[in-house]
Amino acid sequence: MKRSVTEHIRAATLEGYSLRELATEGMEAAECHLLICAACRERLVGIEPFNTVHYTQDGPFYSRITRLREGSFYARHWGCQIDGGGLYLDPGDACKYLIDSFAQMFPEHNCVEACGDTKPSLNVKTRPS
Repeated sequence: MKRSVTEHIRAATLEGYSLRELATEGMEAAECHLLICAACRERLVGIEPFNTVHYTQDGPFYSRITRLREGSFYARHWGCQIDGGGLYLDPGDACKYLIDSFAQMFPEHNCVEACGDTKPSLNVKTRPS
């Protein structure tokens, strides 16, 4: 279903985009809309208290926390032939999982500026408003 780029992204679609669960066409439509819509970009930032990429010797390695509409948090790593994560009730627990598991997988990695923000912002409500 084609939608106008002037229509805001629905909450379920924004969550699917963050979780990388949309089909290719849906991902592309969401990306096109996010390029032109500051309001939807802000909503995306609001559900992603942590979203970073580490540039490892094995290639880019992504880490993201997504606040789900029902209130829990999905923490996920992907890249370097790895894709996995877990569901958490507390953003602090999700953050701890991402930091600890990354450190275990890449003990030799030293973050540089290109890695972006490697300290999650946990100033999020545990329940979406």
